[in-house]
Amino acid sequence: MIVNLIVIVLTLLFGQYYSKVAKNSNKNNSARKSYVKTICFLLILQSGLRNVAVGDDTFNYFLTYEENKTFSWDYIYNSFIEYYKYGMGKDPGYLLFQKIIQIFADNYQIYLFVVAILFFSALGSFIYKNTKTVFDAMLAFIIYSVLFYSFFSITGIRQTIATAAALYAYELIKNKKMIRFLILIFLASTIHKSVLIFIPFYFIAQIKKTKYFYRIILFLFPVFMIYKGSLAALVRSVAGYNEYEDYEGAGTYTFTAMFLLIAVVALFRSKIIMKNNSNAQHYYNAFALALLFLPLSWINPSFLRIIMYFTIFMLIFIPVIIESFNTISVKVKYDIRRVVIILLIALFVKSSWDGRGYAFFWEQMRLPETYYISD
Repeated sequence: MIVNLIVIVLTLLFGQYYSKVAKNSNKNNSARKSYVKTICFLLILQSGLRNVAVGDDTFNYFLTYEENKTFSWDYIYNSFIEYYKYGMGKDPGYLLFQKIIQIFADNYQIYLFVVAILFFSALGSFIYKNTKTVFDAMLAFIIYSVLFYSFFSITGIRQTIATAAALYAYELIKNKKMIRFLILIFLASTIHKSVLIFIPFYFIAQIKKTKYFYRIILFLFPVFMIYKGSLAALVRSVAGYNEYEDYEGAGTYTFTAMFLLIAVVALFRSKIIMKNNSNAQHYYNAFALALLFLPLSWINPSFLRIIMYFTIFMLIFIPVIIESFNTISVKVKYDIRRVVIILLIALFVKSSWDGRGYAFFWEQMRLPETYYISD
């Protein structure tokens, strides 16, 4: 908890510094770019320097990485044939990705850095291109550190790579380059097939009647909750997530309540937001899809992995929502921003208080309990 809290504090301090630079030099874009690069550098260090015992899956990925060294190129090639012709195996593109990295370095710690650089380059580009001020970028990074750090920074390597592809693919959606978009998503799906769920967003993002689509999804949310079992069965059959069975105790009131609060506030501010931001329809449509799939997290927490392709838009959507309060007064906007930051940090402290913590690769750290066999 302490290391990530330090990163959050540094995110705030650098945000204040670069905001003053932008104000004094009247070079907002330059200051914002420097700020994004600085925070991404910190996040790369945080992710790349972690101990193999940090996170639920880092050690498991280490074992996979070591095993991959024994595979021949013919084995990698045949894994594609077996997967796509006979439906055998899983995500052959990840085997190829590891093999390519191992040409240059077979050290797992370097591999963690490669993945971190890949992801945070995509995230940094996503935040920079979809924010207008240093403060907006700062809030985006804080939201990331509170809500997404525990997965993308320290746990799910395969989906982290796939999400990086989705973040880059969003620019292709904005520029309506469908063929390039489909090629990128297909390649990423060989590493983690869940990214295929991002394909419909290419078409949904183009919906012009956004306010109607968003309202329909929001108002039907109680219905989705009631029939979440049927929705889960549909997703399992279409996407092949048969391993995501019903999980007793699934769901979180805090996350769901927070999500609905953001959704409702966004609804009431939609007229102003849509008027002032040309990409706002994409944010609303992405959030609508997140609302659609949110009830699945009450079936099995693993379904949150699907929702992440759309909830990641919170990073740029929340700053836009807060900015809309500027029409009331600048003071109200700043007050809301401060309250949101305080609440996010409080949420992080509360959720991380009993967590496993963080250790650098040169420190001693016990593996998660799942790696130990009980008598």
